[in-house]
Amino acid sequence: MKKLARKRVRPGFVRRTRQLPHKMKQLLRIAAAMLGIAGLICIGIFFFKGAGAGKLAWDEPTVRKSLMTFAYKVYGDPAAQNGRYFLSKIAFHNDGSSPVHDFSISYQIPGYISWTTPETHSEIPPGQTIVQLYYPQLPSWVTQLTSQTTATLETKIHWSDKAGKSKEDILRSNVILRGRNEVEYTDLPANEVVTWYDAWATAPFTISMVTPNDPVVKEFVAEITKRTGGTQAGVTHSPKEIAQVMQATYDYMCETGMRYTSDQGVPATIGDVKTSIQTVRLPRDVITTNEGLCIELALLWASALQHLGLNPTVVFVPNHAFTVVQYGQGPNDIIPIECTAITPMAVGEKQPVSFNDAVEMASKELEYWKKAALIMPLDVEAYQEQGFRAPELPPIEIDKIKDILAQRSNHTAAAYATQAPSQNLNATPAPVRQGYHRWVGANGMISIDIPENWTRTENAPFPGMLFTAQDMQTTVAVEVFYYPTLHTPDEAMQARQHEVSRNGGRVKVANQQPKENTTYYAGSTSYRKGSTQWVGVFQGTSAGVIGFFAGADKGRFETNQPIISDLISSARFSAPQ
Repeated sequence: MKKLARKRVRPGFVRRTRQLPHKMKQLLRIAAAMLGIAGLICIGIFFFKGAGAGKLAWDEPTVRKSLMTFAYKVYGDPAAQNGRYFLSKIAFHNDGSSPVHDFSISYQIPGYISWTTPETHSEIPPGQTIVQLYYPQLPSWVTQLTSQTTATLETKIHWSDKAGKSKEDILRSNVILRGRNEVEYTDLPANEVVTWYDAWATAPFTISMVTPNDPVVKEFVAEITKRTGGTQAGVTHSPKEIAQVMQATYDYMCETGMRYTSDQGVPATIGDVKTSIQTVRLPRDVITTNEGLCIELALLWASALQHLGLNPTVVFVPNHAFTVVQYGQGPNDIIPIECTAITPMAVGEKQPVSFNDAVEMASKELEYWKKAALIMPLDVEAYQEQGFRAPELPPIEIDKIKDILAQRSNHTAAAYATQAPSQNLNATPAPVRQGYHRWVGANGMISIDIPENWTRTENAPFPGMLFTAQDMQTTVAVEVFYYPTLHTPDEAMQARQHEVSRNGGRVKVANQQPKENTTYYAGSTSYRKGSTQWVGVFQGTSAGVIGFFAGADKGRFETNQPIISDLISSARFSAPQ
């Protein structure tokens, strides 16, 4: 590379170099010093802050004051109505200048829930807030509590700062566990209760008492569907079939003596919540006791109808509840039922109320409260999807339930038998109707009218049996007996029981009602191949005991009650000749 030649100084001249002014140099020195000091300050601040501690603080916990134990699944479900029904809510803040480390929180309810697996956060940065919600997984046996019980929620909080210093605190709050049948109708503080809807804010919890899969409800429905020939209205959702099943349900309740009982809620104050608490039993309890409040009857109807595949709605109005079934998409595609009409006095009537009248009553109520804008319809299926699920029910001896229901049917049959022959059984027989055959036997002591197309047999090969007739299609049959050496109806019944027992069967008398010299019986006869349900009518005379049984295969008795009633009504006893 070619070197550049340095320019020579001309003769007579002196070379000078350029230098900064003195003041400028001083300014630069001062600026450099200030920058250095500022850097040191920044470094000091950085190290000072890094050495600070996190500071965990929290707001006063929000803890639910009471839990309805029958709805324990609702409280344990974070998805139920978008998580509204938490037991505890706490907001945590880091008010320090450094992260809070190793944060964890766990809960226990001594005697009910052991310490839960801790929920953790590795760190909470300065200035940040986290919110912890607790949904308790209560055991199913909590529904065994029969009265109010106080429990304690314990909340364990653990955290540490950057230096690794570990801290822990335990918070405690009392919680009332309601008895399994206690319903609270609102959980809102008194100052937030403005409308009727606010006062009934937790009424949807009652949907957790709709139990279509309860074996007791299944047996109850089975007794009802016997009356409809096994019709399952939910298969087609035909309005006609739905009405048929609903009428069978209503009639069954009336005929088996189910009744409405009245009971108002009890006011209660829990902290800042003023509510109404009512004892409401599950449908299985209503079935076994054969009585219920309006809300209990409404829930029983909803359970039975949902078991049949229908979509019921439980409707709350001021101081009352009833049930509605939706069978179509239109607003008028409904069949409401006034559940309390099974007890006429409850609806201001002196005589029994028919199913159609009970529907009309509910329709008017529905319209009235809609106009008043005081109505809360709870679509059962929709609320179940939102988390209002039934509790796990304890096992029950279902055979006992079957016996209870069978006895009611038998009692109904006996009452039906005593009421059916409104005329005197000893009166002169009416003319034979067209299409009927009148059988007369035992020297004219008894007569009974049988449809002509029935199979008839005289002098069957059983002791005391004079005559039998049966309709093979419906299985309805009549058997006439005469015991000339006996004196009372009970002796005749014992003779029949003994004969059936000799042939491998069993006669069970569920009910008997003496009326002058005539006794009415209701019961069943069982063999290995099947069983029948019947009504028996026997009369003691100076020439022995005469009488008959009228019945059908078990499961077909209720459906064919009109035919059985007709047989009983046509029977006549005459004095021995």
